[in-house]
Amino acid sequence: MKSLQGITVKQLFIEFGPMGVIQEAQGNTEIPIRRLAPVESAEPGDLVFIDKQEFVQVALMRKPGSVVTSHKLAGVFVEAGIPVLISPHVPLAHALIKQKYGARDFAESWKGIHPSAVVHPTAVIGSHTVLEPLVVVGARVKVGENCRIMSGAVIEDGAVIGNNVVIHPRVVVGYDCQIGHDVVIEASSVIGSQGFGFAQDQKRKSYQIPQTGTVIIEDRVRIGAGCCIDRATYRETRIGAGTKLDNLCHVAHNVQIGQDCLLTAMLCVAGSTKIGDRVITSGQTGILDHMEIGNDVVLVHRAGVSKDVLEPGVYAGIPTLPLQDYMKNQVVWRSGVELKKRVQEIEKALEEIKKS
Repeated sequence: MKSLQGITVKQLFIEFGPMGVIQEAQGNTEIPIRRLAPVESAEPGDLVFIDKQEFVQVALMRKPGSVVTSHKLAGVFVEAGIPVLISPHVPLAHALIKQKYGARDFAESWKGIHPSAVVHPTAVIGSHTVLEPLVVVGARVKVGENCRIMSGAVIEDGAVIGNNVVIHPRVVVGYDCQIGHDVVIEASSVIGSQGFGFAQDQKRKSYQIPQTGTVIIEDRVRIGAGCCIDRATYRETRIGAGTKLDNLCHVAHNVQIGQDCLLTAMLCVAGSTKIGDRVITSGQTGILDHMEIGNDVVLVHRAGVSKDVLEPGVYAGIPTLPLQDYMKNQVVWRSGVELKKRVQEIEKALEEIKKS
């Protein structure tokens, strides 16, 4: 991570302008930036990001050194004498600028291979890769360049890890699993745990079906803390490029997840389900085994998927319904007691009519 000290608004424009993230700079762009800050606690010299009208007055009161904002909101800051970087997509500008100038800095942390790390003689460790204290690297493991394997992580036999990978403390990467480039795996996650496969006899005694497949994590994937990605029974469990998993997600054996999905906390996907590209799930979504989820599907309100969802759109509820149908049903459900009373009154009236 580079320091913002000495970087001016103009220099940020020159750096990020060619990417299309910043389109224009206005005001005194020679002003240096001290740090990135949230608008609520910004001070003079800080750079803040604002894409909503509700934060404009707060920013004007805090008087930050400069603002990244939209065309629509830029004018009020320029009038107030605050330099502006105009972006067509402020959250994306926030992400890219903070990745370079505000992310965690490992420069003062461990370097090289710590003496307490245990590395099998057949393992290959790429250049500029750091193995922190108590890391265990098994036989035939291949770790790429510029990686950081943090304290207590275990990389089992035959695993392959690409370049620029960060593996946080106490992660386990199981035997023969494959991790792509630019992947982040947060603390205590397990990649390649045994899939939940059992057969039962007539007395309901369970016998394990050994799960001998693998897990493939493609490039640019982020696995949150405390996730479990089970290995396949025979072939592979796969997480597609660019997909991001939140904390405490479970992906069962043989599951195939597409590219650029956003899967939030407590997602549970049962075995052999296929999930398309750019799928979004809200917290506590559950998906049964052997389901198919198409591209550009959004699952909300603790969706429980018990049949295939193939068409793009927003779905909710158990069983899953298109969002509009789900919301209509919710309105009816909320008035259920009143509807019951009215039905009872009608039934009573009809009974009286019959008697008369």
